[in-house]
Amino acid sequence: LVWRSAQSIVTPYVIEVDNAGQVRAVGEAATPYKPSDAQIAYHLGRFIGLVRSLSIDPIVVRQNWLDAYDYTTDKGAVVLNEYARTNDPFARIGKESVTVQVSSVTRASDTSFNVRWTETRFVNGALDRTERWNAVVSTVLQTPRTEQRLRKNPLGIYVNGLSWSRELEGNEGAKP
Repeated sequence: LVWRSAQSIVTPYVIEVDNAGQVRAVGEAATPYKPSDAQIAYHLGRFIGLVRSLSIDPIVVRQNWLDAYDYTTDKGAVVLNEYARTNDPFARIGKESVTVQVSSVTRASDTSFNVRWTETRFVNGALDRTERWNAVVSTVLQTPRTEQRLRKNPLGIYVNGLSWSRELEGNEGAKP
């Protein structure tokens, strides 16, 4: 009993707010709470922006990556680790910057989403190129059980698998 009373248990609440900032609904999160597709789309778009964008500021890059890991399962973190190992974002700081504009996030199946975005790359401050990208992201929902998890990922949306690729332009890959 003493041990149990020393444990910190968080009860998540869901607060819905309308466009004007007025509270529409408040209540204890149902078990399990099921975020809407729009809520999942927002978080997946943010996740892609955190990982794929590249600031000229190393502190921003570091924080973006730390924040991205708050949205991954262990399996999703393995994918990020591999990407960072082969495409070290910190090696490009100061030479290159990348902005990300997410254009769509659509449900592909019960647990996966298709994310499309445009990356604009700058080298030494000058526009280098613009590319379109596509990802299939598998997600899992896990209700936050600690205060720290609740603060970092309140809806419990986690990236469990990730596969992305650059979209070919109309003339790329065409036979001569």
